[in-house]
Amino acid sequence: MQFLNHRFLLAGIVLLLAISITGCGNRSFGVDIEKTLQVTSDFSNILNLHGIPDSSTDRSVFIFSDLGAWHGYSLPAKDNTNYRGSFVGPYIMTQDNGIWLSKCLSKFELRDLEKNIVLDLKNAEIIESNSYPNKLRQIFKLNKPNIKVKVELVFASNRTAITQVEMINLGTTELNLAVRWSSENLFTTASFGSHEKGVKIEFEGNENVGWVSTDKKSEHQYRITPEEYSLEIYNPFFKPNDTFQSYLSHTFCFSEEERISELPILSNFYKNSENQIKANNHRWDQKISKIFENLRPEFNSNSHRQVVVKCLLTLNNNWKSAAGALKHDGLFPSYNYEWFNGFWSWDSWKHAVAIAKYDTDLAQEQIRTMYHFQDEMGMIADCVYRDNVIEENNWRDTKPPLSAWAVWEVYQRSKDKEFLKEMFPKIEQYHNWWYEYRDINSNGLCEYGSTDNSLKAAKWESGMDNAVRFDDIKMIDNGKKGGSMNCESVDLNSYLYAEKKYLAKITGVLGMQEKAKDYLAEASKLQPMIIERFYSEEKKWFFDFSLESNNHIEIYGSEGWIPLWANLASKEQAQAMKSTLLDPAKFATHVPFPTLAADHPKFTPKNGYWRGPVWLDQAYFAIQGLRNYNYEKEAMEYTNQLINNLEGLKDSDLPIRENYHPLTGEGLESNHFSWSAAHLIMLMTDQ
Repeated sequence: MQFLNHRFLLAGIVLLLAISITGCGNRSFGVDIEKTLQVTSDFSNILNLHGIPDSSTDRSVFIFSDLGAWHGYSLPAKDNTNYRGSFVGPYIMTQDNGIWLSKCLSKFELRDLEKNIVLDLKNAEIIESNSYPNKLRQIFKLNKPNIKVKVELVFASNRTAITQVEMINLGTTELNLAVRWSSENLFTTASFGSHEKGVKIEFEGNENVGWVSTDKKSEHQYRITPEEYSLEIYNPFFKPNDTFQSYLSHTFCFSEEERISELPILSNFYKNSENQIKANNHRWDQKISKIFENLRPEFNSNSHRQVVVKCLLTLNNNWKSAAGALKHDGLFPSYNYEWFNGFWSWDSWKHAVAIAKYDTDLAQEQIRTMYHFQDEMGMIADCVYRDNVIEENNWRDTKPPLSAWAVWEVYQRSKDKEFLKEMFPKIEQYHNWWYEYRDINSNGLCEYGSTDNSLKAAKWESGMDNAVRFDDIKMIDNGKKGGSMNCESVDLNSYLYAEKKYLAKITGVLGMQEKAKDYLAEASKLQPMIIERFYSEEKKWFFDFSLESNNHIEIYGSEGWIPLWANLASKEQAQAMKSTLLDPAKFATHVPFPTLAADHPKFTPKNGYWRGPVWLDQAYFAIQGLRNYNYEKEAMEYTNQLINNLEGLKDSDLPIRENYHPLTGEGLESNHFSWSAAHLIMLMTDQ
């Protein structure tokens, strides 16, 4: 794709770049800062974040982001000498579904003021060019002049990234240097111009503006043309053994009010930079340590810990703070895939369960962000976006009911009764919605459906868009709003059974004992209905039920083991199902638990989406189902097999994928997939 004239680029965003500088001092090179790192510093380059994009939409280069920011950065490619001391990007995740604003919006250079030359950094001795969970870092050394340079990028807030430059004069003579930042060509149509005491950036076709400025006390100079800018910060008396610091901040905001609210954050960072960096290190140490404390003993090796950190980074880079129509924080399925720049409902429930293991506040926000979009009938939208310039929120369908599970699991970590009190009436209304709008024959067993009565959206509602079990399905108008499939699905009704049990737990904690008894009674009534309707004594498996033929739809798929996860099958049924579940010809493949039995004629392991690849949420449900019936040995065996056989998961900087080839382990579909990371965390930590 050619570089685009993005008319809607950054719509509603204000870009602020501010630069500030501190004075010189005689302290050692970052010693005090580094002492605060206890855990985080052990995990460098867990993901490959090196690369230079060749276009605005180059998705082969991955990014670092933090605190829910809507922008991120990369390190220069390891063999690239043109961007020494610079960070690549930013990559911005707005309504253009993720684009690079520039290869390098702020390129780092050093100028010798006495000789009036730009120092050649290409032959510098590279000490480090690494990504860490909480920062990007480059360290290099020059011989002429004899200086050591460290450049780090951290996030100070969900709107601001700050680059810190530290230099030490290792020589014996005084130096006269300037730190120089200059713009590379933008991938978008924009221009630079003078604005107050700085640089203004204007984007064609919208009202977005940006600034580049520096501390008024700093000796500096701007050079500005419509095509580029440069800014020099002078350090003319750089004595031997002195340390010099300067800062470059990029702030991306969605309003002028937000921009103004960021100014105290910047000011505080500059005044207390060392403490701010220590706090950032401490925050990440706590986050990682908290997950490590909950690891199962079998997964406490260094290689397993690296997998856990990779999962954490995947979730963290997909974290987006409240903005626009999104009133609470949440996670994208994948920032790296152009159509995943929104929040999906059942993704959100799954994310929340894993996030609660290290950040219960964020887990609660992930749940709230979807319930904000609950309508008057009780339905929750399938997916929602910050704005709808590119794509509308999807109200054609919802997703499987797993929110009560998520809320209860978050409560198990937070013990926040107020959160339960807040969420209970919303979950109850959503639960009742299924029986009002997705039970076509009012028999107490529900179907997947859609608000527009389309089969396509009804398949989306199941979450298994192209599953073989739906190949011959038709729609039935419900006479209300939309319609249902002409089949009752075993997974849906198992989820609803589990939801009744979770609602009973929630109401019990809230002191609503009569409600709790009612939900337990409903679950007890529903359990035999599910078994009678969906379980085949002959095949020893749970299948969907056709309302047209009045028979089972005999497709061996992952939906069949959801009754084990919901803990509603009898012990005898679980034992009978185990032989099928652990059959290498069906589900015990190289990477275990594909979404369709491997011996089915329509089994499509390569890019089949829901027709054969392994999805880690479904693999988790299978393994947890085994645990529910005390098959712990088998559960652990297949957890190990899954973790060991996923391409690039262990001992590699490759990203976590959306799904995997069950026969080879090859990663498939989108990179950096949140719920894959979430379910790996669930599998490796205590329940």
